[in-house]
Amino acid sequence: MERVTTEDGYILSLQRMRVRLSDKKADKTPVLIQHGIFFDGIVWLLNSPKESLGFILADSGFDVWLVNGRGTKYSTMHTSLSPNDKAVNRSGIYEFIPNMYE
Repeated sequence: MERVTTEDGYILSLQRMRVRLSDKKADKTPVLIQHGIFFDGIVWLLNSPKESLGFILADSGFDVWLVNGRGTKYSTMHTSLSPNDKAVNRSGIYEFIPNMYE
């Protein structure tokens, strides 16, 4: 798991998927998959490997990264605030997506 710190101090996690098929390499474009509201990055792996976008892309050779947005089980840390601080819940997706690409 990798960690990314946003400009405003939130520490978000990214999970990199490995290719499961021995004859494939992750030699295609990196792909960042962002979950929707009330979920985390694991949502992309819940179905069988033939029906889960994360597995399908990784097994096709893409360098797949699953994003865990702020407030999810895997992204509750901040450089100076407690997860229970009200300020933690005051911003949106537009503030952390650019940090994932850096």
